[in-house]
Amino acid sequence: MKQTGRCTRHGGKSTGPRTEEGRARIAAAQTTHGRLTKEARAEATRWAQVGREIRAELRDIEREAIAGGLLAKDWREMFEPKPDK
Repeated sequence: MKQTGRCTRHGGKSTGPRTEEGRARIAAAQTTHGRLTKEARAEATRWAQVGREIRAELRDIEREAIAGGLLAKDWREMFEPKPDK
């Protein structure tokens, strides 16, 4: 290491692109698929929220059906696989 703090072999760490053009070029080079784009993440977040809302609504319906006597409290046990003896 020199007194400047830069390595004599490789010059130290890169500070990265400084212009918008450089940042766009790096982003394009790093994007190999569309899974991690902002739009894809926003869409996944939206669908996750829709799923949470549906599951909450189903829980409410189940509670109302159990309270109204239309479902037994242990109705889920009918659908569980029976253990082999």
